[in-house]
Amino acid sequence: MADQKISLSAFSLQLPNSVVTVRAPCVVKLLGEHAVVHGRTAVAAALELYAFASFKRSLVDGLELELKDYNKKVLLSNKILTGLLDIYKKRESLKSYIELSKLDSIILPYATIAAIFYERYKVMINGTVSISSEIPKQSGLASSASCYSAFTVLLVKLSGKTLSDDEIIELARDGERVSHMNEGAGRIDISTAYYGGYVSFSNKAGFVKHNFKVHPKLLVINTGPKKPTAVTVGRVSELLNENKEHTEKILDSINECSIKGLDALAKNKMQELGALMYKDHELLKELEVSNEGLDKAVDIAKKHNAHGAKLSGGGGGGIAIALLKTYDKKLEEELQKEGFSCIKAHISEKGSDIITT
Repeated sequence: MADQKISLSAFSLQLPNSVVTVRAPCVVKLLGEHAVVHGRTAVAAALELYAFASFKRSLVDGLELELKDYNKKVLLSNKILTGLLDIYKKRESLKSYIELSKLDSIILPYATIAAIFYERYKVMINGTVSISSEIPKQSGLASSASCYSAFTVLLVKLSGKTLSDDEIIELARDGERVSHMNEGAGRIDISTAYYGGYVSFSNKAGFVKHNFKVHPKLLVINTGPKKPTAVTVGRVSELLNENKEHTEKILDSINECSIKGLDALAKNKMQELGALMYKDHELLKELEVSNEGLDKAVDIAKKHNAHGAKLSGGGGGGIAIALLKTYDKKLEEELQKEGFSCIKAHISEKGSDIITT
């Protein structure tokens, strides 16, 4: 990035008078979570639950950010964004950046994206951006990635700039980096929320968008509060330190599930995919990232003859995903008796894009 200040007059934009809204889908991990952190392949899918970012012109000098789900509103002036960017570029760590920014931790990821965008592309947008989401938070559905993806795509659309997919994904990932205090965060979540459909990721292959025309019957099972992803990721790192050879074998087996799962999706073989999901869950249990609620949800799904089921996301609570032969009312009733909520889920083939103008 060039070391130059953002100018309010850098560009005179013809901003729309009507509301412009971008939506981004939520993300589930079908296979490969945790192993992907250590270089293996993960497979994710976008679902038809969405985060929304809406712009409307308003009489403000800067970008007014409104987070409806948190009842928070802040005006990000040119001065604030310039100062923030200076701290971000000189950061010793993400932790030090968060501490020095003195911004609300919910606001900061969006402000970081905006500061980088304005400096890099010399565009200042004056008006109000409202963020809202129908995605359950902190459950394993990558709600933050969906919000940052929608916000970033909205800024790009309003600016009239032409950015590559990789540039947009990397910009949205700055929100995930700050939110999760992890420089490597958001790789598969942001790319899936951005592209939609099915996406795989590994360090070697990078992001791969798969054009599978497959619409499985999925049930998202929310088992309740989850541990922070940083905690469960940290536990796997501890296991690698304690018994590297054995843990690497588990990670390799999870990777094999992901590779075979991609082939099953390509051939629309749901029974094979389901068997791989059950196997993946057992491997994740060995990595100590499941819990009693997730295991119970998977066992109930198996009892009702689901093709497959597993935890999805960081684990330690949150969601499980079940691949069904058919939607089963008795399955849902038994899950609800355990205190779990269920959502019938459908693949969102579209990623982050404008839905209203």
